[in-house]
Amino acid sequence: MKMDIKFTVGQQRFNHRAAAVIIKDGHLLIHRNVRDEFWALPGGRIQLMENGEAAIVREIKEELGLKAEVTRFLSVHENFFTYEDVSFHEVGFYYEVTILGDMAVTTEEFFGVEGEELIYRYVPIEQLETVKLYPEKLMKMIQCGEWSPLFSNEE
Repeated sequence: MKMDIKFTVGQQRFNHRAAAVIIKDGHLLIHRNVRDEFWALPGGRIQLMENGEAAIVREIKEELGLKAEVTRFLSVHENFFTYEDVSFHEVGFYYEVTILGDMAVTTEEFFGVEGEELIYRYVPIEQLETVKLYPEKLMKMIQCGEWSPLFSNEE
């Protein structure tokens, strides 16, 4: 039996997540729930006895119907936030991910294979600051350290 690594105690929830940094043609792939005003990186919960790399490859397959491979591990980020009246303590593993096969870059919103709950789009890297992107520290993670070459406009 597969089980997501999460648990809830009262109005508090721990969540263990893997997230994909997918960059193509100077654009970053982001997604959001149709009910939300904010965007995040694609990904999902890591399952018990599953490593983060396997989780992000599985999530991309489940959500977008695409094969992917992890290029490299980027970082771990601990995030605290409130969502729908629940206080979250989330530990996220961030990976640079390459989509295998053809996936068109479009700034138009589109849905994945799971249905119409998650909206996806590619945002031009130079326009990232115009998007409400969570976790809040994600922009700093993108702009500094070893992540910054990923987001360079230079080829």
